Amino acid sequence: MGVMKEHSNAFEAVAKKEVQIYNDACDRGYPYNTNKVPKDIQLLIDKVKDLKGSSLIKNREVWGEAVPGGAKGVSITIQIGWEIDEGFECGTEYRISFNKTPKHPSLINKNCNAFISVDLLPYRKPV
Repeated sequence: MGVMKEHSNAFEAVAKKEVQIYNDACDRGYPYNTNKVPKDIQLLIDKVKDLKGSSLIKNREVWGEAVPGGAKGVSITIQIGWEIDEGFECGTEYRISFNKTPKHPSLINKNCNAFISVDLLPYRKPV
């Protein structure tokens, strides 16, 4: 369980640092510059790489540039079960989206070219 706790701590640390991304929308994320990746984002990326091929990854979706210079990214869903209770696995679902942004006039943090969004949701499923 200790290894999964390290993963969840990395995911939740980034989620706590999310801010509004655009001044004309309610999108939230942790903005950063890919040329100077903050330590906590690099730790999250490393923890996601640790899980590659794992049964904990439930979904992966990639989207790309519809037009040259357009936004692109990847989204994954990770489920970490913490306990079995009355025949149900109970845990936390992390929906992590990595987004590379094009030059966009409504970006609040103009010196960033990417952001990560982490949604945390409880889950309960039969075992």
